[in-house]
Amino acid sequence: MPIGRLRPKEIFSTLFVIAAIVVFGVRPAISAEQNIVVFAAASTADVVGAIVVEFERRTGFQVTTSFAGSGTLAKQVREGAPANIFISANRKWLDYLAKEDLLVEGKYKEIASNQLVLVAPKEERLADPFVIDNLPLMLDGGFLAIGNPDHVPVGIYAKAALQSLKLWDALKGKYVALPNARAVTALVEREEVSFAVIYETDAKRSKNLKIVTVFPPDSYPAIIYGLSLIKDFDSHAAKAFYQFVLSPEGREIFDQYGFVTLKN
Repeated sequence: MPIGRLRPKEIFSTLFVIAAIVVFGVRPAISAEQNIVVFAAASTADVVGAIVVEFERRTGFQVTTSFAGSGTLAKQVREGAPANIFISANRKWLDYLAKEDLLVEGKYKEIASNQLVLVAPKEERLADPFVIDNLPLMLDGGFLAIGNPDHVPVGIYAKAALQSLKLWDALKGKYVALPNARAVTALVEREEVSFAVIYETDAKRSKNLKIVTVFPPDSYPAIIYGLSLIKDFDSHAAKAFYQFVLSPEGREIFDQYGFVTLKN
């Protein structure tokens, strides 16, 4: 309401709030429109968490994050979940939302890439040299942990790599399919499985795992993380977060967490 239409007491209160902001640096309460909800692939939990901390420090906006498998999050958006930003571990689930006309046109950006590795618990004794062709035999009654190959990106990549290496059929009945990348990492960290196929960034940040081998890059589709604004939820605050992720500062944080940033 314009000041000219306020009663004297209301005018005084309004001017006091303005003076407090100017003189004391007091920030007014953040409105609901300034809150941001980010849906992001589980494998980005650490890096997105760090970006959120820095973004909130700089802007005063509040960010709520939800981390899960990219497919799970995409389906939640499709069902009407009020997310502003979606960060997926593959293009498939961004294309899924684009076909449903749920993304802001022209706002899809590829932001980073990753690699696929086979890991084992740090103290696990392994043959030297390690020959991945022997993986089915080395399980010896144990299991390999992977993401669900039907809809979890890390599982989709794992299946493609194992098929390329002619190992997929031999591993049937010998793997455990999990709902997201973090669940896969956690299971092998607890030594509940002998091996797991995970992202290199997750492997390098774990103190309890060792990388057994790096899958050949041509054995699976390129691992590309994509970012987009959700249609009808692209508020001013959401656009500011989107731009910060793409900024040199945002890309530097991705670099710090082991991702390879991509130029747009």
